[in-house]
Amino acid sequence: MILLVIFLYGGYTKRKNLPNHPEYAYFLWGMWAKILGGLAFACIYIFYYGQADTTSYYECALAYTNMFTSNFSDFLVVYLGGGTEEIKSLFNHETGSPMWYMFSDDKTRMVIKLLVPLLLLGGKSYFVTTVLVSAITYGGLWALFRMFVSYFPEFARNLAIGILFMPSVIFWGGGILKDSFTLAATCFFIVATDRFVQRKGSVLIRWIMLFASGFVILSIKPYILIILLPGTLVWYFYARIKRIKNKFFRYIIVPFIYTVVIAGTYGVLTTLSDSLGKFAPDKALQTAVVIQQDLKQEYYDGNSFDIGNFDPTLPSILAKAPLAIEAGLFRPYLWESKNLVMILSGLENLVILGVTLAMILLILFGLAKGHNLLRLIADYPVLFYSLMFSLLFAFMIGLTTSNFGALVRFKIPLIPPFMATMMVILGHLRLK
Repeated sequence: MILLVIFLYGGYTKRKNLPNHPEYAYFLWGMWAKILGGLAFACIYIFYYGQADTTSYYECALAYTNMFTSNFSDFLVVYLGGGTEEIKSLFNHETGSPMWYMFSDDKTRMVIKLLVPLLLLGGKSYFVTTVLVSAITYGGLWALFRMFVSYFPEFARNLAIGILFMPSVIFWGGGILKDSFTLAATCFFIVATDRFVQRKGSVLIRWIMLFASGFVILSIKPYILIILLPGTLVWYFYARIKRIKNKFFRYIIVPFIYTVVIAGTYGVLTTLSDSLGKFAPDKALQTAVVIQQDLKQEYYDGNSFDIGNFDPTLPSILAKAPLAIEAGLFRPYLWESKNLVMILSGLENLVILGVTLAMILLILFGLAKGHNLLRLIADYPVLFYSLMFSLLFAFMIGLTTSNFGALVRFKIPLIPPFMATMMVILGHLRLK
């Protein structure tokens, strides 16, 4: 029944919008790809691995939904309350009890709360809930795709490949995991920023989209918000600067704007330090060292890599930037993959590496013929923003994640904007 409703909704949406918006030709294909990716993830982790984070999230959310149907007043207490032992004691043998390590953690408990209404809609079925998670979070990818198409309609097909059909994105971003929600929220945050920059759509909708997506990111993976903020401020102020017609005044104000961006980013992060926890500005460097050291321990059974040790100081961490970015973008390489999932990631990374090398070669060739790539980026700051976000994200996860199993999941928010940027630049250079 759920699949039928999704199919009917998807078909209606496509037919309604296709005459005026040709990009809707990819709407159903992208949605079914996302759903199939989520089901593939579910099948592998249920029938091959057995117990995993995805089943733990499901079992915890199931306890909430059981309480919803058996004792609604207690449900409101546990759903709106924190992760204390007193609140957890309201669960009983009839409802089942969420695992303490998940219930007591604010970030995992947020994921559980997001899953509860989907379990209710899905009749408490793991696979139906997976379909709902895949379909609903597809909205973020679709919004990002439409945003890029609004700038570059001539590259719609390539943008669809880079945003809607990347295997790791639809696989890791379609299951019952943190990553599905943070991927969608990241995409919506970027789209909301674009709407503020372009002054498009309802102001109320812009603010709702920005705050809702920002809240989800901050509640589940706050480090993503840290990476998004600098580029967001640069993009916004760059758009304001472009509207200044006096060139002299425009150049004079640039240093001031960048000072505001740096101070503003630090100020926002400091204000949110309680929510950021170990990723707050005064703790972030030490956190990077601790996480990186933990993820390369022997208990990860050789499924790890090492970019070398570093100290919790800015110069030491910046010295690792080239290796960290390379790891975040392109690893695991095919020869580093030790199981089927890693092999598929290795193949995808080979494609990403190939596209990146092709872009670099075309840039060199294009510049030799006088093509002004900088003009393209200046005219479309969304490309600079996407590239800045992708590289900062690759730097962050390459620096702090020495385990391939975690790396392939953590990197999915950077893949759509990075591949979209590569596709546009490649297309632009080939048309010249």
